Amino acid sequence: MEPAYENVTVHSVTSNMKTDILIQEEIMKKEEIDQIQTTLLGVLPYWNYRIAKPFKQRLDEGVSMEMYYFLQTLRYFGGTMALSELMPFVGMQKQQMTKITNRLAELGFIRRVYDSADRRIIKIQITDKALDYIDHFLMEDMGCYRRLLETMDEKDRQDFKTAVDILMRVLPKIPCEWEKEGK
Repeated sequence: MEPAYENVTVHSVTSNMKTDILIQEEIMKKEEIDQIQTTLLGVLPYWNYRIAKPFKQRLDEGVSMEMYYFLQTLRYFGGTMALSELMPFVGMQKQQMTKITNRLAELGFIRRVYDSADRRIIKIQITDKALDYIDHFLMEDMGCYRRLLETMDEKDRQDFKTAVDILMRVLPKIPCEWEKEGK
């Protein structure tokens, strides 16, 4: 018959091995996160100068990037939404959204639609003027992206498409800083 202390030793070794594996996994996760963070910070200048800045420069006077994002998001989700429904998708606080909706209404890009059953419920609806603006912007002003994509070889263009598709899947799942802070 085996002494009882041998079973304890085997159990302790097994438990220690599990702990070591968990610690190793945490170290690997931290290293991976550090690497992703470093790469992301390296990508940002390229993204800014090749994607964001040309985009911003082509917007009409008086239309900010946030306003354009707001319209595109509204369009994407069917054209009519309550501000509270839209807020998580555009990553803006209510105060900022109110300012933007007021400005978009002044420009004729949105209209407020009141619920006939409950006048307290106000939805925002994209207008034909806004849809025309977006279509014109995409066709006429964003040719810089077409030129950028046409200069890539086929493999790089496919890789870029895959990367953008992945970003479109992953980024909406990441909460905005103000959402985490509860503001």
